[in-house]
Amino acid sequence: MRYLPRANHRIRAKRVKVIDDKGQVLGEFHIKEAVRMAREKKLDLVEVAPNARPPVCKILDFGKYVYEKKRQERAARKRQHRTVARGMRMSLRISEHDYQVKLAKIKEFLEDGDRVKVTIRLRGREMLHADLGFKVLDKVISDLDNISKIESPAKREHNFLHVTLLPDKKRS
Repeated sequence: MRYLPRANHRIRAKRVKVIDDKGQVLGEFHIKEAVRMAREKKLDLVEVAPNARPPVCKILDFGKYVYEKKRQERAARKRQHRTVARGMRMSLRISEHDYQVKLAKIKEFLEDGDRVKVTIRLRGREMLHADLGFKVLDKVISDLDNISKIESPAKREHNFLHVTLLPDKKRS
């Protein structure tokens, strides 16, 4: 939790809208009256919507409220998946078996939700035959078109050929 909500005497507003512990709206009260009502129930008055006019406060157990909020945030962080940029290097003269192994690894990365940058390094005379490298990249793209989409098309930078693939959520 980034910040703790204001509770009881820390609430700055003079008048607040009060919601009781059952979720019923009680109405608008002076802050001292609202805190007294919360104390009678042996609970706290917690500011749940400070930007509203008047601010909305709820009668509840402050410790329990903070604990639940932290649990919700932790659960939300667990559900998040950070996409990682994975790289896969290939050669212009890659054998069929090596190609299939690397293709299987790329599929695994895409199924995990990661983006994959496929790179082919051109060496020496290979730079004269970049079209063969583009054919290898086109083969990768066509073999993976059912589970991926192209983020950036195949392009050449100096002696490298690149293509970036994203997992396609709709197809997989």
